[in-house]
Amino acid sequence: MLKNTINKIRPYIKNSIGVLLFLVCSIAIYNKVLINQDWKNIKEIFKGQLVSISFLNWLILCLLMFANLFVESIKWNVVIKHNNPQSIYKSLQSVFIGQAFAFFTPNRIGEYAGRTMFLNAGNKLMGIAQMAWTSYAQLLITIVLGTMALYFNLSAYAVLNKSWLFWVQLLSPFVGLLAIFFFFYNNAWKGWLSPLNILQIKNSVKFQLLGWSLIKYVCFLVQYILLAKLLKMDLPIYTLSMSLSIMFLCLSILPTISATEWVVRGQVLIMILTPFYSNNITVVSLSSIIWGINFLIPAILGTMLLLGYRMKN
Repeated sequence: MLKNTINKIRPYIKNSIGVLLFLVCSIAIYNKVLINQDWKNIKEIFKGQLVSISFLNWLILCLLMFANLFVESIKWNVVIKHNNPQSIYKSLQSVFIGQAFAFFTPNRIGEYAGRTMFLNAGNKLMGIAQMAWTSYAQLLITIVLGTMALYFNLSAYAVLNKSWLFWVQLLSPFVGLLAIFFFFYNNAWKGWLSPLNILQIKNSVKFQLLGWSLIKYVCFLVQYILLAKLLKMDLPIYTLSMSLSIMFLCLSILPTISATEWVVRGQVLIMILTPFYSNNITVVSLSSIIWGINFLIPAILGTMLLLGYRMKN
C-alpha cells in the first residue's frame, strides 16, 4: 500500500521540484541580470541581438534543430526496426509528436507516449524499453564528455575549495567509466527477473546508438557555438565547448520541465561561464534563443502533427 501511494505522488514530487527549480533560477537571473540594469535598455539590447542575426543564419540554426531531430528519428528507427519496422518519415513524425508531449512533463518523460503512438498495440511496452536505450545512449555521451570537461576545466572555478576539487576530479572519470560499463553490460537476468531479457538489445545496435548520439551532441555544440559567435560572445571555441559540455551534464541531472527549462538553462550557463564571460544578458539571450529553436518550435510542430493524426483517426 505504501509503495502504491509513493508511486501515485512521485509525479507530483517531480513536478514540484521542477517548478521550485524554475522559481529559484528565475530569482537568480532577476538578481544577476535585471535588478542592476535598466529593463528598457535590456529589451533594446535583446531586440538588437535578434535583428542582427541574418535570415540565412536563422535558417542554419533551424536546420541544425531539424538535423538533431532527424538523427533522433534515425536512432528510434534503428532500435525498433527488428520488431516494429517503420519509415524514417513516420519515425520523424513520432519524434516531433514526442516533443509536444515532452514539453509540459518533468524530464521530458511524456516523450515516451508520443514516440510509441505509431507502434502496434502489442509493441508499445517494448517500444518504451527501446526508447529508454536511445535516451541512455544520449545520456552516456553527455556523461562521458561532460565529466571529461569537468576534469579538465574545474581549476577555473575558484568557488570550489581544494578538497572538493580533488574529489570531483577523482570521481568524474570513474562516473564516466561506470556509465559505459552499465550500458554494455549484457549478461542474462535470472530467476524472476528473466522476463527482462527480452528488453536487451545487441551490442551492434548499442554502438549505432552511440554513434548517432555523438553526431546529435556535436550538432547541439555547433548550434550553440554558431549562435554565440552571432551574438558576438568573445570566447575561445575550446572554452565555450567545455562550458557547454558541463551545462549539458548538469541539465541531464536536474529535474526540469521543457516549458520552464529556458530559465534553468540560462542560470546554469551563467554560473558555468562566470569565470570566462561577464555579460549575463547575452548569456540569457543565447540560452533563450536555443530553447525557442530546439524546444518551443518542435513542440508547436509536434502539436500540429498530433492534431492532424487525431483528425485522420
